[in-house]
Amino acid sequence: MSRTTISRVFAQATNAFRQGTSSSASGSRGFASSSSASSSYPFNPSALISSSTVPSPPPPNLLSPRKGWSLITHLNSQAPKSQYIELFSRRHPDRLKAGSVITVIQYTDPTKKSVSPFSGVLMGIKRGGVDTSFRLRNVVNKIGVEMSFKLNSPLIKEIKIVKKAQGRTGGVRDLRRAKVNYLRESQGLMAGIASALKASKK
Repeated sequence: MSRTTISRVFAQATNAFRQGTSSSASGSRGFASSSSASSSYPFNPSALISSSTVPSPPPPNLLSPRKGWSLITHLNSQAPKSQYIELFSRRHPDRLKAGSVITVIQYTDPTKKSVSPFSGVLMGIKRGGVDTSFRLRNVVNKIGVEMSFKLNSPLIKEIKIVKKAQGRTGGVRDLRRAKVNYLRESQGLMAGIASALKASKK
């Protein structure tokens, strides 16, 4: 065999080897077209995707409320109202005014088995719909005690009116103020109210 023939045979063998290597490499890399590779591939494009159930969108006024006013309006229309809402309203004729003396009987535990009364002067009312609250002050053992109550709280059992502030004369005058925080400095007046509360309990 001549030298030229040997070179030609060697070149043919080399070309055949290169073609076999390239075909095997393309077969191993082309897993997307391979049935076995595509079935085991987790992100197979032929996989069935179930349609997701999209809930109905909320009202547009709740998506972008103006400082929460839309949410408060929604709660005011849906939340249950207290039976004493008229006593703490702004313009009802039977409303309570600051300076009135009232007694709040509330439950002390969630089971509503025991109650605890608290009497005091109505210092002020913070009206906010379902978040309406009021504050009472009394003198207990020569120490001023204040308590705040939520009007719509389920722990409030009863609200009793001891003395209603009305008129310019009488036991409890209409102080003509929305807040009577100055009574904290009037120790003699608060002591008189506390003694009147004790007498009314007897």
